[in-house]
Amino acid sequence: MNTISTTSATKLSKVLRKTNVISEHDEEDLESNSTIWTENGTQTKFGKKTKPGTVIPRGLKQIVPTNKPNKRKVKLMNWKKYHRLNVIYAFIDELERDYPAICTVSVIGQSVEGRDIKMLKISNSDARNSAIWLDASIHSREWISTAVVTYIADYIARNFHSLPTSITNKDWHIVPILNPDGYEYTHTHDRMWRKNRAKHDGERVGVDLNRNFSCGWGNNGDEGSSEEPSSVFYRGPMPFSEPEAIAVRDTILGSTVIFKAFLSFHSYYELIIFPWGYKREPCPDYLKLLEGGAVMARAIFESSGVTYKVGSTKDMTYYACGTSTDWSYAIAKIPYSYMIELRSKKYRFKLPKDQIMETCKEILSAVKSLMEFIDRN
Repeated sequence: MNTISTTSATKLSKVLRKTNVISEHDEEDLESNSTIWTENGTQTKFGKKTKPGTVIPRGLKQIVPTNKPNKRKVKLMNWKKYHRLNVIYAFIDELERDYPAICTVSVIGQSVEGRDIKMLKISNSDARNSAIWLDASIHSREWISTAVVTYIADYIARNFHSLPTSITNKDWHIVPILNPDGYEYTHTHDRMWRKNRAKHDGERVGVDLNRNFSCGWGNNGDEGSSEEPSSVFYRGPMPFSEPEAIAVRDTILGSTVIFKAFLSFHSYYELIIFPWGYKREPCPDYLKLLEGGAVMARAIFESSGVTYKVGSTKDMTYYACGTSTDWSYAIAKIPYSYMIELRSKKYRFKLPKDQIMETCKEILSAVKSLMEFIDRN
């Protein structure tokens, strides 16, 4: 396929106008799209289709049409680097196009600044299935979390028909970027931004979305969250004040399929933690959750040799009030609710790109093991 630079495209457009091949309106498309169609409808690397009988200027090679389907543009998605929001969304849209029998992309809400919150659902539509929830980047600076859930989504979609029943008997609800405004902001302005981009008194101070859920909201004063908008733990003016948290709530509570597991991915403590975060007492299913967490930690260690500790949120870290995992366990009644803190304590939020793939593989092993554990119990 012949390619021509943008500069050459501009020059070419003037030539084509003089020879009446394109109109002034077409010229704008030519320069912006850098694609041109030959008279038989085949494409080189420019834009609009010309009218039948159009003479192709000298220097443009005609391409013989074939019956082969058009090849997609160069694949942008990989796990060798961190990607922007548009690439992530294009990736899940591509999975839907490639695997329409099992993949569906939907918009479950919009962010404070009006960006779509997209969810990929992978399902064989069996009415007997249970549901699994995976989300990432509720805290926008935790880029590795999005890499991990997109890797899991890619693996399940592309290998679905050869995977064990413990994977295929579930409806996978995957939200790769729960905080799209903050995620974009970390790429364009402040790499360490954690919250969403909500306004307070006219300023975009943001709300910590993982302190905005209703279970335990505002408990323990400033020890588990903050009422100060300037704080990174600012919980918002009330539970579910933020549309991003509402999107999670409404999607899960509005589902007709029973959720068995809720996995929210974070970084960087290398932990597998579960309720409670807002109080000291063990949750009613403490031992079962501990066992499920241990199953995941064992799978990670066998995969990569990295040790993840397991325990309740309060025991492993600190008071965290209004978290999505406390809410999913207590209110949504999802029995296996975990927050998985990914790598790495050494690099904190800036995990090197050469560790992305290792992290993805170890967590995929953990999720697969948890699914087997859930089906046995």
